[in-house]
Amino acid sequence: MEISGAVFATQLLDYETLFTRLRAGHTLITGNSRLTRVLGSQYTQWRIKQGDSQWQSPQIMTWGQWLDKLWEIASLQGADGTGFAVPGQRQLTSLWESTLKADPLAGRLLRPESLASQLRDTRQTVKDWQVDMKNPAWLGNDNENHAAFYHWNNAFEKRCQKDSWLAPEDRLPLLCKALTNGQLPAPGTLDLLGFDEFNPSQKSLLSTLQEKGTRVSPLAIEARNDKTALWKSKDSKDELQQMARWARYWFEKEPDSSIAVVVHDLQSRRPEVERLLAETLTPGNDDLGLQDRPWNVSMGTQLVRVPMIATAFDLLRLLDDRIDIQDIGRVLRSPWLRGGDAERNSRALLEKCLREKYPRQLTLSEVRFRASEIKKHDRYHNELPEDQHEPQPWHSPQLSAVLNTLAQFGREHSKSKPASAWAEAFDQLLVGLGWPLAGDSKDAPTPAGRAEEHDINWQTLQSWREALRELASLDATRLKLVRRTAISQLQQICREKVFQPRTPATPIQVLGLYEVSGLRFDHLWVVGLHNDTWPTSAKPNPFIPGKLQQAAQLPNSSPQRELEVARTITRRLLETSPDCVFSYPGSLDGEDVLPSPLLAGHPLIEDADLPRWQGDHWRAIVAAASKPRVEPLLMPGKLIHGTARGGSSILKHQALCPFRAFASNRLGADGLETPADGISAMLHGSLVHSVLEHFWKETKTQAALLALDEVALAARVRQHVNNVTEEEVGLKQRPAFRVVEADRVYRHVMDYL
Repeated sequence: MEISGAVFATQLLDYETLFTRLRAGHTLITGNSRLTRVLGSQYTQWRIKQGDSQWQSPQIMTWGQWLDKLWEIASLQGADGTGFAVPGQRQLTSLWESTLKADPLAGRLLRPESLASQLRDTRQTVKDWQVDMKNPAWLGNDNENHAAFYHWNNAFEKRCQKDSWLAPEDRLPLLCKALTNGQLPAPGTLDLLGFDEFNPSQKSLLSTLQEKGTRVSPLAIEARNDKTALWKSKDSKDELQQMARWARYWFEKEPDSSIAVVVHDLQSRRPEVERLLAETLTPGNDDLGLQDRPWNVSMGTQLVRVPMIATAFDLLRLLDDRIDIQDIGRVLRSPWLRGGDAERNSRALLEKCLREKYPRQLTLSEVRFRASEIKKHDRYHNELPEDQHEPQPWHSPQLSAVLNTLAQFGREHSKSKPASAWAEAFDQLLVGLGWPLAGDSKDAPTPAGRAEEHDINWQTLQSWREALRELASLDATRLKLVRRTAISQLQQICREKVFQPRTPATPIQVLGLYEVSGLRFDHLWVVGLHNDTWPTSAKPNPFIPGKLQQAAQLPNSSPQRELEVARTITRRLLETSPDCVFSYPGSLDGEDVLPSPLLAGHPLIEDADLPRWQGDHWRAIVAAASKPRVEPLLMPGKLIHGTARGGSSILKHQALCPFRAFASNRLGADGLETPADGISAMLHGSLVHSVLEHFWKETKTQAALLALDEVALAARVRQHVNNVTEEEVGLKQRPAFRVVEADRVYRHVMDYL
């Protein structure tokens, strides 16, 4: 391996030798965080087998963690340039946002702050790959994005210089300078594992370390490849189904073996992969906890999408002026809120009530009113005696207390304040609302494996605390925030934070393509490597001139670059296991598909030669089971009331499906309404009926109607229209809608009369 002109011989070794080096005090830098975790766990097991009862933690860390450690040492040594503050990821994004906000060029964009993350990553790429910022190509007329980034980068650097900030990507040159000047002691040995390539900045740092006496050793685990097979499936679904059967075959035949499944587009196919693994490996055990599943998916999910965290943002969203019924419905159905179990029936009825009586968007006060509503009038709007007052079926006192607390919080926290104050306020608010439910709460959900579930909930809560701390750190980059902006910033932090719960080691690992470097397994299946996906298409950075990208060999810069990367990854996959299966779908969307050209030369095996579990799928077992004995059905009993509910829908439902007629018209099993943004046809029809009802109560006979002249008739109809529309709950908060609908109802009633 060549690093900045110096050639380092890559050492091939096994895990035993690697762990011996770690025990001797070597520092191991890994190419990804997963390799760090796996090697740390394997090292612990190795020390136990060696008979050790205690030992010092091994120095295994990712490149970023090691760089942070070097910077901390350099800062303590007082190295030049280390007096500047290094912003965290969210602080760095905030600096870019404020830079764009103050720039006239960015002011012409619709949402300039949305570019902050992309510009942050672009600058890191430029610095890491040492792209020449003085090249005239930046100011050419080929693409206005190049000149825009050049301009914004200068503004960002001036902002950092003014406020004494140092972007993380600017630390490497300073560390090299500190090593050269003797202001930073160089480590004695440094092992590198899991790197397919080094960017120029990394090469400069490693070369400087070698010059200062550090023994830099790129390592590689000995290859394990005996046979490789290529298999063609019918389609992508059949490919995953047979992969799951293959995994079960080896899991049952060799329980102690390590099995890996590599999925090319794991991010998008994860739900399908997990579903098929569950159907094949643990059929019928839908409530199985993570502890008991024989497989583990390496890729985490966005923290904002974790149900517990999603409920927190749904609650904070109730502080908006107008709330969508979908957001309210998620809160009412959430098990993470106090009273979620005890009031689940009343909250379900409350959602039904809100969907039927209100438009798509409503206010917090309207939800509070319905949640605490007491029946004080009969069906004819006559007031009932006080001793006959009773709660409505949707009355939810615990929810009402939650909503009252939210309303009070909204009134007390309406002004701008620092980000740290908002972080503390949000934390206190949610805890006061009973979020999240404790693992041992009687209202908490009780899935299988309560202890494991509680542990995952605890991990989720710790990630939430970290997100709040990141929000509080924005005090250094922003003065004050309004409530809506603070919630938006917190949501963006949780969107960028990946949550992956810690789980015990499992025999089957589901990985992405770039996570296998440095790992070894007994059996490996790689899914989805066909000619349209591998090698991947080039995706050049729109803010960097194309010729500079290709000259610096930036990632995703050209098809040739992606071809070389794909060849390297393919070679890594072939070295990962002595038993490799590469699969691809025979057709996609009705079109034939060919295997990746990088797999040419590997034998194509037949279906009969593919090792896989041959048992019946649970659906086939159910279909082949003895049929249930059907007893003669008894006729439904008599109606409790004189007639069934539904009117003409009884005939409609009976004609379409007798069971639907029984369920809907007899049992009252109705679906939830989807409120319209405007005036629904049902509401309009109800208003017309109400106006006619009141009109005829006053007019009574046709003779009285004929006695009215046009002016008197119009005045009487208008009076009833105004009375009815003013009483309609769904129109009270929307005066403009009420005026338009009143005119519409007036015209329809006049035409009818």
